Amino acid sequence: MNILVLATFTHPDHHGGAERVIHDVSVRLAARGHTVTLLTSNPGDAPAHEERDGVSWHRYPVDRRSSMRFYRSVFTGVRAALRDGVGADAEVMSLHQILSAVAALAPGGADLPPVLSFYAPYHAEYLARFREGHEAGHVPALSRAVARVLRGADRYVLKRAEEVLVLSRFSAGQVAELGGPVPVVAPAGVDLQRFRPAADTAEKSRLAERLGLPAGPGPLVLSVRRLVPRMGLTDLVEAVARLADDERPARLAIAGDGPERDALQRLIDARGLGDAARLLGRVAEDDLPDLYRAADVFVLPTRSLEGFGMATAEALASGLPLVATSAGATAEMLVDLPGAAVVPPSDPAALARALAPLVDDPAARERAGSNARAHAERLLGWDGHLDALEQACARALAAGSSA
Repeated sequence: MNILVLATFTHPDHHGGAERVIHDVSVRLAARGHTVTLLTSNPGDAPAHEERDGVSWHRYPVDRRSSMRFYRSVFTGVRAALRDGVGADAEVMSLHQILSAVAALAPGGADLPPVLSFYAPYHAEYLARFREGHEAGHVPALSRAVARVLRGADRYVLKRAEEVLVLSRFSAGQVAELGGPVPVVAPAGVDLQRFRPAADTAEKSRLAERLGLPAGPGPLVLSVRRLVPRMGLTDLVEAVARLADDERPARLAIAGDGPERDALQRLIDARGLGDAARLLGRVAEDDLPDLYRAADVFVLPTRSLEGFGMATAEALASGLPLVATSAGATAEMLVDLPGAAVVPPSDPAALARALAPLVDDPAARERAGSNARAHAERLLGWDGHLDALEQACARALAAGSSA
């Protein structure tokens, strides 16, 4: 098939779980023999067009000076690219992320059968910025009005998609709440060769030293997240501090960047963690597998809206014991995984209690890590997701041909 992939943000230009899925799906579809054109936004310094990994990349410019300017520039950028002939030979379009999907589906957009990969309600993610990552909380009146418009965009795209794919049953429930069609549940995969366990403790130590990770007593606890309140990282810092208060030392490394960085550093200092906790910033793509291999435990402390969790998949493939909150789809990802702990969101004390046995017992960490890798090998290969997407595209194409 000749497939036009439309996205607002895509890895490696932008960072995040959905962005990584879009990139990996596009490259793997091309490797399966499909002709893939990827239309996505330009971070500002990338080429407008390039051929890479078997995919024809086209980037449209965006205006980041305000949210409204950004929304308008995505719409005009997608429409201009379509008018200029990007994807003109495509048979079907694979839509990712609501803003670019609206531009393609609105009257005068692309006349192609649409398949939507739905990751999260855009309006809910927008509201979470004002609620400090929680489901409820004060939101300014103007922001509530913007959220209503974005909810309309969510519903508009779901109504017009020929086929809808989601990564989890949790996301399928979100589609139902928005009045969308019954979606296909197709979990994303992870590169099981690239993300793999460390060979031994010597490799872990060598990698930790190379990456500049915290040194000292106790296992290394890792989280890889955007530094925004919804990710619950203040809860994780507090949990590690409580373990230290109980004379259960652990080192903490948080990879990622975002507006909460300064607040997290202040909390680390206030709780006296010092050099035992480190904010790594954005870790280079080539270093990410080594970062997981250097760690001993992975924590996903999300407060809300976890539609799948690529970091969770990468940690499992890397053979790391998992402690996570029950927010979103995480619990279903970890079902039947011995040694994994799932606790309520926004509860640092519960996180600390779940971490304690893994901090105390190297044998428990080893068992849980072995189980994590086996879980990933059993459930997180890419073939299932790609098969489901190919079949959805074929159905959409057939339906469009018969209309």
